[in-house]
Amino acid sequence: MTVAAASTSHPPTELGPRVAVLTSGGDSQGMNAAIRAVVRATLRLGGQPYAIHEGWAGAVAGGVAIRALTWDDVGGILHMGGTVLGTARCPEFRTREGMRAAARNLVQHGIDRLVVIGGDGSLRGTEEFRHEWPSLLSELLEQGAITTEQPQAHPVLTVAGLVGSIDNDMAGTDMTIGADTALHRIVDAIDALRSTAASHQRTFVVEVMGRHCGYLALMAAVAGAADAVLVPEDPPGPDWRDALVSRLEASREAGLRDLIVVVAEGATDSEGHRITSGQVGEVITERLGGEGARVTILGHVQRGGRPSAYDRWMPTLLGYAAVQQVLHGTDIPAQVVGVRDNRLVPLPLGSAVEDTTAVKTALEGGDFAAARTARGRSFSALSEVVAELCAPPRVPGRLADPHGTAYPPSPTRAPRRIAVLHAGGVAPGMNTAVRTLVRSASVTGDVVLGVRGSVPGLVAGRVAALDWAEVDDWVGRAGAELGTRRIVPDATQTLQIAETLAREGVDALVLVGGIEAYRTAAVLHGARDAHPALGIPMVCVPAAIDNNLPGAELSIGADTALNTITAALDKLRMSASATQRCFVVETMGGPCGYLAMMSGLAAGAERVYLPEEEIGIVDLAEDAERMTRTFGQGRQLWLAIRGEQANANYSAELMTRIFEEEGGDHFDVRRIALGHVQTGGEPTPYDRLLATRLVRAALAHIDHELTAGAASACYIGEVDGQERITPIDHLAEEMEPTLDRPRSQWWLDLRPVGSVVSDRHATTPVVGVPVVGGS
Repeated sequence: MTVAAASTSHPPTELGPRVAVLTSGGDSQGMNAAIRAVVRATLRLGGQPYAIHEGWAGAVAGGVAIRALTWDDVGGILHMGGTVLGTARCPEFRTREGMRAAARNLVQHGIDRLVVIGGDGSLRGTEEFRHEWPSLLSELLEQGAITTEQPQAHPVLTVAGLVGSIDNDMAGTDMTIGADTALHRIVDAIDALRSTAASHQRTFVVEVMGRHCGYLALMAAVAGAADAVLVPEDPPGPDWRDALVSRLEASREAGLRDLIVVVAEGATDSEGHRITSGQVGEVITERLGGEGARVTILGHVQRGGRPSAYDRWMPTLLGYAAVQQVLHGTDIPAQVVGVRDNRLVPLPLGSAVEDTTAVKTALEGGDFAAARTARGRSFSALSEVVAELCAPPRVPGRLADPHGTAYPPSPTRAPRRIAVLHAGGVAPGMNTAVRTLVRSASVTGDVVLGVRGSVPGLVAGRVAALDWAEVDDWVGRAGAELGTRRIVPDATQTLQIAETLAREGVDALVLVGGIEAYRTAAVLHGARDAHPALGIPMVCVPAAIDNNLPGAELSIGADTALNTITAALDKLRMSASATQRCFVVETMGGPCGYLAMMSGLAAGAERVYLPEEEIGIVDLAEDAERMTRTFGQGRQLWLAIRGEQANANYSAELMTRIFEEEGGDHFDVRRIALGHVQTGGEPTPYDRLLATRLVRAALAHIDHELTAGAASACYIGEVDGQERITPIDHLAEEMEPTLDRPRSQWWLDLRPVGSVVSDRHATTPVVGVPVVGGS
């Protein structure tokens, strides 16, 4: 389907300022979500949206390439990869004549507000075009190509840019549209290759995109548990072949059968010589022996396919914010709407492009530290520890790791014994957290004790050391290998736990789980005076698909559950193509509506019912009336999402009956309860990376506590893009008094945006640019 195929034969009614949207440069998943948001937000905010097909080539060509859009023109595109507007390279736009043609075509359509979705090259051209706009109009006027009134009516071109690039290579924004989905594709491929690699004791070399930016390679290496990674921002020395083979040999000695090396397409050594995946494969085959290496170049598969949940809801917010910019910011310089520290931020377009160019210059000049810092907090932090996460355990007698980096001095203290357990419901990514804990602790010679069976297991003493090789393939495993239960210890169990900790010589305790983990830590910490063995550092790491924990904007597992729900909703949407149907879909989440709210944004639901909001019979009656009326006007699907505890009286079944009764023969109504499928599945790349960051932060806190002789209990999370450590004593004040959810929830600020872009008949008041947290 394309936007052109969905167009109507009648021109839309003139609504107000004209806003054009175009996609340029390479395509990326999530562009369609941004297009949809721009079009629908423009209509709801009083403007008239226009499409420019085939990027700047369409602007230069004019004619049918520029046309007005209606609400329905962008229906059914949210789940589609690529861009329905098309994109193309346009050498003509780089010329003065080409820019004059584009300016003429825009002015003749009454367009002086523009949202451009593309990479740094496209945005660089856009900034030049905006700067030259007045002079271009003057030249056109002199040539008689436009009227005298047109430059007066459109003296300024107002531009907002959205960065669409799977490489995530725009400076100033932490995430670009399409990068998360591309990472999904890569990690899925690595997971698939790992099983065949283990079968044959083989090494796979995986080449990923990233000509000038190693984001995809670095994040895929951490999320996919690669054994080595080569990225432009952290090049190895000229002797990289020896170092790489030595590292892989050490991994084999440690007992690994499957080895993965990730190579960014732009990888070089420190002297600027290119390192290709073919070269890496050859040296491994020649010198490592065994079954040799197999090279897999993922190529453009990384660009294709359905966008992830993040690459639906975040581009929706970005598109909405871009419309706010161009409609209400006509007297400010061109802006890029980006994401920084988990917040939408406007960035001056010119400086964003200049800063991106400066990163490339830093790489060419060998200033790799500056390049890593410019890539953002997450990239910089993980690039510092990737060698540690990838490397095998220290071999006694060796002074340096196989990469050539000197080992830190062996600690003079005795090895610390750190116990880890799960509590609460299962959440994808729990296994990743345990693996990271074991891997990171092994660098300093510390021991991680796995508690099997959650709190009852700790009571019974089911505690054993976890081996480095034992947890190697846990990074992508679903479920919780150590087991988890929704149990908080009572007084008798607290005594038995203290005895277990004393017997095992436990120095610190890490609890990975939901609210039960936090309450367990509170109980144990509160009993430390009565039981001295409980006077140890305790850190809770948030892992709950409900995303209902304080001190953390996102919990491990929530992103995976959201993607699972979104995939299910896609299938339901397809089934409605054959008939007119309303689906009432119930999600998990308990008293927290995060999954319902965000899946509604990601799937384009017409209505979302949240536990945080009151639902009355009047609301349901209004929904039923609007539903019946719009189905009578040709609607195919109405998607309603209900959080499982949205209302104790108005159940999903009762809602279904009300809609069936009111709808009569106009449409069918089906109720779907997704159930525990939401807790399953392999963790997404984001949940793996989040688990890695949080566990490493927990270890750093434990080291600080033990070094200082302290024994606090706390929970850790990321808020405003920064790590936050909160004493466990604050738990009660940060939670709702009678509900398992935090008092403050960032995502509720997004509530109006879903109505603006998903339901043209909604009466939600217009809101400003959302300032949000998230993935």
